[in-house]
Amino acid sequence: MAERDFLSFCRHVDKKHPVEAQHVRVLAHKLEQVAKYILTDGKEGISRLMVFMPPRYWKSQTASRKFPAWLLGKNPDLRIILTSYNADLASKHSKAVRDYLQSDEYSQVFGALASTAEPVELDPESKASASWDIADRRGGMQATGVGGGITGFGANLFIIDDPVKGRKEASSETVREDSFEWYKSTAYTRLEDHGAIVVIQTRWDVQDLSGKLLNAMVSDEDADQWDVVFMPAIAPEADEYPKNHEEFVENLLGGVFLPMGGDQLGRAPGEALWPQKHDLQALRIKKANMDDFEFAAQYDQMPKLAKGNFFDEDDFDIVPRAPEGLRWYRYVDLALGKTQQSDFNATAAVAMDRKGDEFIRDMVKERSLDLFLGSLKALMLSDAEEGTIWGIEDNAFQSLVVKQFLAGPSLAKIPILGMTRKSSDGDKTQGAQPWRMRAKQGKVKLVRGPWNLSFLRTATAFPNGRNDDEIDTVSGGNQMIADNVSGTGKTASSEAIVVTAESLFEGAMT
Repeated sequence: MAERDFLSFCRHVDKKHPVEAQHVRVLAHKLEQVAKYILTDGKEGISRLMVFMPPRYWKSQTASRKFPAWLLGKNPDLRIILTSYNADLASKHSKAVRDYLQSDEYSQVFGALASTAEPVELDPESKASASWDIADRRGGMQATGVGGGITGFGANLFIIDDPVKGRKEASSETVREDSFEWYKSTAYTRLEDHGAIVVIQTRWDVQDLSGKLLNAMVSDEDADQWDVVFMPAIAPEADEYPKNHEEFVENLLGGVFLPMGGDQLGRAPGEALWPQKHDLQALRIKKANMDDFEFAAQYDQMPKLAKGNFFDEDDFDIVPRAPEGLRWYRYVDLALGKTQQSDFNATAAVAMDRKGDEFIRDMVKERSLDLFLGSLKALMLSDAEEGTIWGIEDNAFQSLVVKQFLAGPSLAKIPILGMTRKSSDGDKTQGAQPWRMRAKQGKVKLVRGPWNLSFLRTATAFPNGRNDDEIDTVSGGNQMIADNVSGTGKTASSEAIVVTAESLFEGAMT
C-alpha cells in the first residue's frame, strides 16, 4: 500500500503524520496527480500546483519532505529541485528527504528490504544535505534559497516552499520583484520537459510570487494555469466566494484565489479547518491577539492591502470597461531617475462621464526612462489613444528630455500640452485631494487590467509610500479634466491646439 498510495507511505514512514485530517488528504490526492503528470510524461495529472494553508498544518512535511521521497521511489531517475526563502531551510527539507531514503521504513517499501530487483538507495558518496544522488541512477535532489543560482541541474519536479520569509520581506517591492524575476529567469528555465512545479506558500501579500502567478493566469492567455489547494483556517462566508466567472477572474487579477462553488472541503461558513489542532474558539483567540491584516494573510490565505490614511482599497471600484464617448486625458509624470530605487515614470488615461464618475484606465509605468519613452511614443500613436489629450509638465529639467523625444515628425499631430502643476509646492496630497474625495464617494472607477493591483498598493500607501507616481499621473489627469485644458493652457471651450516639440519646449535649453 505504501508503494501505491502516497498517504499510506506517509503513515508508514511517520506514524505521527495526520493522514486522517481532511486538508492533508486533499493535499495528498493533488500531489498524487502531480506524480502522475511526471510519471506519464505529461499525458495525465497536474503540472502546476499551489498550496495555501495556515502555518504548522503539515503542508511542508507532506509536500516538501515525504512527497519527493515517495516520488523518487517510484522513479529513481527523476531530478528534484527544492527552494525556500533561504538556503538553510531548503537544506533542512532536503536532509529530511535524504533521511527518509536511509530509513528502514523506506527500505521496506523501495529499498533493500523490499521485494524489488533494483532497490532505491542513497549514493554513499552523497555527503551534502543540500545536494545528493541516488545510487546507480540518474535521480537526486538539490536544495537552494530563492534567488540562488541553479546551474547544471534540471528538474522533473520543482518545489518552491515558503519563498518569502515574513511580513518585512513580503512588504518590500524589491524583494517581490526579485523573487518573481528569479522564478521567470532561473527557476522556470531549469524545468525539464513534462516537469511539474509545486508552490507552497503562506499568502503574506497579494503581490507575492503566488499572487503574480495568479494574476498572470487571467491577464496573459499563454501563462501557466494552476491548480490550487485553498484551505483557510476558517471557512469563508458564502457571499465571499465568487458568484460567477467574472468575479473569479477579478479576484485572480487582485492576486487572491477564491474557488468557484464554495469551500473545497464542503465546510459550512465559519467552520474550522482542523478542529483537532485549532477549534473555532482557539482560532478566535488567535485572531483576537493578531492584527486582522495578519490573520487574513497567514491563516485565511486571503491577503489584503493595508488600510491607508489617505486612500483605502475599498475606495475604488473595478469595472470591466468605461462608457463610450468619453474624452480622455493623459498626464505624463516623468521621474528621470537612473537607478533601481528611482521613482517610476508613469501615465494613466483619465476621463469623467456626465454623472461625475471618474474613470482610470491603462496605467503604464517604467523606471527606465528610455524604455518608458519608447512605450509612450507607441502609446501616443496607437488607435486606442486616438483623441487623447496629453499633458507633460513644462519645466526645464523635464523639457530637456522631452524636447529630444518629440523632435521627430511622427508625433506632429498629437495634441500635447505643456502644463504647470497646481501642486507645485511639492505637496502631492494637495493635487490628489480633489479626486480623493470623489473616490470616498465611490465615484472613481478603475477599468479592469493587470495594473489595478499595483495602483491599489500605491494608493493605500500614499502619501507615506516610497513611490507616488501612479497617484501623481492621475492627479495631473484630474487637473486636466478640471481645467478642460486646451493647447493654449486656457479653460472652457477652447479647442485643443496641436503643438510641436519646438513650440512647446522653446527656450528649454536656455
